[in-house]
Amino acid sequence: MKINPALKQYFTESILKASFKYPSRFNLSPSTMRFSIEQLSRIFPQRKDVHIRNLRIAGVRAEEIKPQAHSTQMILHIHGGAFFVGSLNTHRAFLSEVAARTQMQVLHLDYPLAPENPFPEAGDAIYDVYQQLLDQGVLPKDIIISGDSCGANLALALVLRIKEENKQQLPSGLILMSPFLDLTLTGESMRYNQKHDALLSMEALEIGIEHYVPKHLDRSLAPLSPIFGDFEGLPPTLVQIGSKEILLSDAQRFEEKAKAAHVKVIYKLYTGMWHNFQMFSPWFDEAKRSLADIAEFAHHLDRD
Repeated sequence: MKINPALKQYFTESILKASFKYPSRFNLSPSTMRFSIEQLSRIFPQRKDVHIRNLRIAGVRAEEIKPQAHSTQMILHIHGGAFFVGSLNTHRAFLSEVAARTQMQVLHLDYPLAPENPFPEAGDAIYDVYQQLLDQGVLPKDIIISGDSCGANLALALVLRIKEENKQQLPSGLILMSPFLDLTLTGESMRYNQKHDALLSMEALEIGIEHYVPKHLDRSLAPLSPIFGDFEGLPPTLVQIGSKEILLSDAQRFEEKAKAAHVKVIYKLYTGMWHNFQMFSPWFDEAKRSLADIAEFAHHLDRD
């Protein structure tokens, strides 16, 4: 029996609000929140037509997700989770979809989480992974850096750091999904989409920031809030955001600033979608379209 799309979305949003968004408003322990999101992620079906291999790079646990024996491009993905939740388990099913749709190798990192590992430990670990990939002979032109939510923050911060230290090492492209780029929380959508986002709450972001950012640091510093960084010279970038996301303003501001810096940016807005909607591609057309847009962007970079 085919379910009415509007009804399906209503029930999905209701379940997400009850099972994750509302509980995340309370200052639950990181271990409790990690367990909760791990259980929620079990609803996502994993592709069977990809091969997954465990490995360790620069001391960081990772998974290599490959749809075929030989892939010309690598997507280096940094998962979200407000800096203190998320894991290989929570994003495996989604990234198996990305690998299958793009027919590219996806390298998924299990970077160190806060509060056990506050800033700058996650960023330093991810930077070390990138440098080791280059040392192993992977060419920058064959790497696309990708991230969702706070992972998009870490992805953009990584590219800004590479740009400052050695522009020759810049990746071929950057993918920012539902990006959380401003830790000062000044985006207008934080207010007007607060009730509409089915997954993410302001309280969850504030808790994540408290875990991640040492109290003596200014949250507007570019390594923490890369929306305030220098975008000149960034590689081509795909930005994806749902119209109901509380982080909508972060994506809009990125597009405006990137275009002003003459960055090739593709901005995609998906109507009626909530935070990290891409992970729901098995059930929603807009999420399916987001994966098709990722594949199109990645293939265009590969042809170039």
